[in-house]
Amino acid sequence: MPREREELIRPSKFREKGKVFVLAYEGNNTEPQYYEALKEKLRYKEFTLHIESLKREKTDTNSSPKHVFNKLKAKKSEYNFKESDEFWMVIDKDNWVLDEWVTKCQNEKNFHIALSNPSFEIWLLLHIKDINEYSSDELEKIFKNEKITKRKRHLEDILSNILGYKYGKSTLKTEDFIPVINKAIEQAEALDVNDVYTNLGSHNYILVNKLLE
Repeated sequence: MPREREELIRPSKFREKGKVFVLAYEGNNTEPQYYEALKEKLRYKEFTLHIESLKREKTDTNSSPKHVFNKLKAKKSEYNFKESDEFWMVIDKDNWVLDEWVTKCQNEKNFHIALSNPSFEIWLLLHIKDINEYSSDELEKIFKNEKITKRKRHLEDILSNILGYKYGKSTLKTEDFIPVINKAIEQAEALDVNDVYTNLGSHNYILVNKLLE
């Protein structure tokens, strides 16, 4: 028998009327740091919303969309969630073929995908840079996001140059992003005129908009 969801979300003043967002991440560092910082920003909303982050263990290197989907589905089965609760896959396009997982999410009630194309770093970039300042050639390089060293890709290098310090996935300085989140939302929404599965952009703005409502 599924456990009561309050076992998962309570320890303090959370009320029965609250809505739960369950987030599972492909990334093991940047995305959890970002959404935990956003959760802290929204702590005054504790009576209306709760974000439950499903973090992977450090030893868990399986980051495929299949793994993220199965983690969400297992959590949904474990607890008696409400009809209004939502389950989000926070994933990157990278080189994944996502048709199967888009269909599975559409068939699973209250499942959604916050996709970034090519990676979560495009969502971060939209916080701190006017994307319209880039030429079409520069945007193409951002979209390809090729490796420039063994451990660094083009978008990470761009973020480092703008921020003035080395951008690190495991040491995200969320204070440089969360305060300007509205800029990211506006830019991501403006980019979302074509299919984000084949074009530059991020649907994290849809998830964030829901959290900020």
